[in-house]
Amino acid sequence: MGEFICGLELHLPLDCESKLFCSCPIIAKENGPNSATCPVCLGMPGSKPVLNKKAVEHAIRLALALNCTIERKIVFSRKVYFYPDLAKNFQISQYDVPLGRNGFIELGSGKKVRIRRVHLEEDPGALVHEGGMHSSAYVLVDYNRSGVPLCEIVTEPDISSVEEARELLAKLGGIVSYLDVFDIGKSVIKADTNISIEGGERVEVKNVTGSGNVESALNYELKRQKKLLEGGELIVRETRGFDEATASTFSLRKKENEDDYGFIVDSDLVPTTISGKWLQDVKDSLPELPEQKALRFAKQYGLRDYDAKVIAADRVLAGIFEHAAKVDAQIACRIVSRELSGILSYNSLPLAGTKINGEGIAGLVLLLKEGKVSDKNAKESLIKYALEGAEPGKFLSQAGLLIDSSSGDIETAVRAAIEQNPDAFEQFRAGNSKSLNFLIGIVMRGMKGKADARSVQKELEKLR
Repeated sequence: MGEFICGLELHLPLDCESKLFCSCPIIAKENGPNSATCPVCLGMPGSKPVLNKKAVEHAIRLALALNCTIERKIVFSRKVYFYPDLAKNFQISQYDVPLGRNGFIELGSGKKVRIRRVHLEEDPGALVHEGGMHSSAYVLVDYNRSGVPLCEIVTEPDISSVEEARELLAKLGGIVSYLDVFDIGKSVIKADTNISIEGGERVEVKNVTGSGNVESALNYELKRQKKLLEGGELIVRETRGFDEATASTFSLRKKENEDDYGFIVDSDLVPTTISGKWLQDVKDSLPELPEQKALRFAKQYGLRDYDAKVIAADRVLAGIFEHAAKVDAQIACRIVSRELSGILSYNSLPLAGTKINGEGIAGLVLLLKEGKVSDKNAKESLIKYALEGAEPGKFLSQAGLLIDSSSGDIETAVRAAIEQNPDAFEQFRAGNSKSLNFLIGIVMRGMKGKADARSVQKELEKLR
């Protein structure tokens, strides 16, 4: 029952040294609350905002990467609402004239999720609920975050499943990783999810961080809204919060309309003109983006489309692959897109949180190419590399896992396996491929991976 309709509002803190409208530094929480503030970000009377040029350039880069049309003259407005985290009782944002319009992100199915707008705005301060959001007797306010430059990406309600939302966020993450506009180690992307099903009003879930939490919020809201309709109740238009601990949403307030914010043009900020030269300079500075890189990988290295897209989706992974591809592109592809990606996924480990680099992977690819390590031991070395930072070549050498057996050693091990498994050998001689694989496995286990499977098969063929 019910059609799934979803649009996302994504808030991305831009990687700048100072805030959007003042020179206060963007600092970490450990520097202490309210230690990076000034009359501008505190909204003191008489203070005047000045636009951060680097923030504008970052926003242009992002809007271009999302296939947006860039407005040549941008205007800032005041979004008026009264809340403790807004010292001046309004937020400087863009309303009538956003920086970018009418973009899109294309999903793997070919469906294009339209981007309505990409615009700049300042972040409010942070509310600190001592003892937890639901049990706190009082709330503290830290204005260090007030004025941090945000880029908001607003999609059209084109998302029709949780899986599409997940893919969209993954695609956006890949694009952002190439642009150098967002510091993944210091900041998080927050999402406001707008969800509705047929027969109900739109519900917004605010400030959901991380793609996993976005999925949880969408799944919970779908179940909650369907249950209301099935019980004959109305779904009211409202704003809800997300409780990460319980993966559930809770009501915050009835949803405001845009008219409730009383948008007015900010008279303290003159319109900003983006000249043709400025825009062209930013375009020229754009890197090769994931889709372009995937096409090049498929053509240059002969990769399958799927492998090329998996590798190109992550800037660091793509760099590691290109370094290792100088040794052997096909082996590098197998190691990077399947073995390494699988290990990282299984252990819920981000690549950025490891010591893995192109040099280490290239060394492992060379060992495989020269037949000096078995596939089994190569995988074991990758696991050690990902989890403990042990460089594959050194680990394999120190653990005695490199292939260094002579042909005589292999022949001896093969004869021993035949003597112990005469029936399997006779079946192999009769053409049974399963018996061949069985005998190879016996020999490989006996030699603890120090023999190459191809060499073992050759010895078996000789004795056939």
